[in-house]
Amino acid sequence: MERFLKVKRFIIRKQMKNKLFAAALMTVLVTAISCSNSEKKYEEEERSLIADYVAEHNITVAPDANGLYYIEITPGTGENVEIGDSLGVYYIGWFLDGEEFNNNTEETTPFRFRLDSYGLIEGWTIGLTKMKLGTKAQLLVPSKLAYGSVGYGYYDYYGRYISIIPGYSPLLFEIEVVELIKAKK
Repeated sequence: MERFLKVKRFIIRKQMKNKLFAAALMTVLVTAISCSNSEKKYEEEERSLIADYVAEHNITVAPDANGLYYIEITPGTGENVEIGDSLGVYYIGWFLDGEEFNNNTEETTPFRFRLDSYGLIEGWTIGLTKMKLGTKAQLLVPSKLAYGSVGYGYYDYYGRYISIIPGYSPLLFEIEVVELIKAKK
């Protein structure tokens, strides 16, 4: 009889685990489906926002295969920037509503980095490889080439998250390459 009760408890525990597993699996699936739907909604809104901006500002260039719009203002000279080159740039960053979120044009020295640096958004890497020393251009960067669905921000001293760039934010940059040191090959 005792053996029978042990087997019965074992079977009941096994059934409970299976039910809990099934419930957890369903929760994950429902969450994934609902997130996927909301992601599609945000992606559609972003595409519409970019299309409206392009139409409103009479941008005639087509986006590249990545969705990046490269709008040259002043052509540069010499060789194109390549991955591994060291650059100095002055830039301004805006949201598409015209609100400026970053600007180093008032600085005495440019923003310096190597064109494969950690933390550099993909849109800059792609856009800068189309530029030369002296080039000034605008980059209209979709969020997938910038800060994606997560956005960008930081935690303050009190542990509060301060959002600088919300997720799904397309960005507009005006960049001027003022220094270029070619990588040694």
